[in-house]
Amino acid sequence: MTTLTLERIVDEAMAILATDGEAGLAMRQLATRLDVTPMALYRYVRDRDALLVELVERVSADITLPERAGTAREHAVNLALTLHDFLREHPWMIRLITTGRLASPAGLQFSEGFLTCATESGLDRTSAFVFYRSMFATILGQATITHAKSQHATTGLPERATVAAPPLVSDLMDDWAALDAAATPEAVFRAVAAILPLT
Repeated sequence: MTTLTLERIVDEAMAILATDGEAGLAMRQLATRLDVTPMALYRYVRDRDALLVELVERVSADITLPERAGTAREHAVNLALTLHDFLREHPWMIRLITTGRLASPAGLQFSEGFLTCATESGLDRTSAFVFYRSMFATILGQATITHAKSQHATTGLPERATVAAPPLVSDLMDDWAALDAAATPEAVFRAVAAILPLT
C-alpha cells in the first residue's frame, strides 16, 4: 500500500477535477480512489474547503504575470488575457473565484495589477475598485463562455430564440456568428479597459 501524503491527495484530487470538475470532488470519493478511509484524509486537510485551498495553491504556482509594457489600458488587457487563459486551463476555478472564499496570493496579484492600472490612470479609490471588479466580472464571464464553447460548438442563436427576437437582435441575426467570432476575449477586455482615462 502506498503511503498517504498531502501531495498524493492533491494529485488524486486534481485527477478528479480534470474529469468531473469541482462539483464532482467529494471527500468520500477521493478516499475511495486513494484506497483509504475518509478519516485518513482529515489528518492532512481539515475539510473540503481546505483541500480546495491546496488545489488552488497548486495550480496558482503556474501563474506568470505579464511584465508591464505600454499604457495602463494595455497592461490591464494583458493581465486579463493571462487570467482568462489560466481559467480556460482550470475551469473549475471559475466558481471558486466568484465565491471569494478561496483567494490565493497569486490571484491577488491580478487584483493588485488592475487596481494599479486604475490608480495610475487617475481614478479615485472607489472608481479604481469598480474598474477592478468590472475587469474580474468580465474575465469570469468570458472564461465561462470560452469554456462552454470548447465543450459545445455553436454557430449562432438557437432557432427558438430568433422567432420573436427584439429588433436590434433581429437586425444582427444574419451576422451573429461573425460578430460572435470577432468578440474575442482580447476585444472584450479592450472594451472594458477603455474605461481607463488615457494618461
